[in-house]
Amino acid sequence: MANTRRVHYDEHGVPIPVAHYAYGGAYSSGSQARLGAILESPEFTPAEVRVIMWYVFRSPGHLEPIKLTMQEIADAVGITRQALRRIINHLVDRRILLARGSMGRTTFYAISPYLGGQGSGKDQRDAILTVNPPDIPGMDIKPTDVGNVIDVTSRRRTSA
Repeated sequence: MANTRRVHYDEHGVPIPVAHYAYGGAYSSGSQARLGAILESPEFTPAEVRVIMWYVFRSPGHLEPIKLTMQEIADAVGITRQALRRIINHLVDRRILLARGSMGRTTFYAISPYLGGQGSGKDQRDAILTVNPPDIPGMDIKPTDVGNVIDVTSRRRTSA
């Protein structure tokens, strides 16, 4: 099968250059300040940090939940389902994980877009407009003024 790539064009029909990361698959981005504060905080256990990082790097997109059962996630992270339930409750209380849907008795969670996920910067900015920042002990990050940015798919200027 041929390697097909989707090409984006500007309003004049000129192809917009695209450079893909060489990670060998999907990639995630994260807030160094917030994730670093979580890693260094004595408020979070190593198991909680492992669950947070798992959600950051397994996130299908900003505010999109991971649709796995508690048992499947617990097995992937290497803890019991009961321990995962306690950790998730703690992380939901801190707005690090967000309940984003359910099926039957299973609730699905997404990582806060303030911490990371997959998608463009515009996707992340759109996502943070709908949720409050997570409660991370010792963190007092003020929002950055991003000013006018260029939407790379349309090349139109948008405001933050």
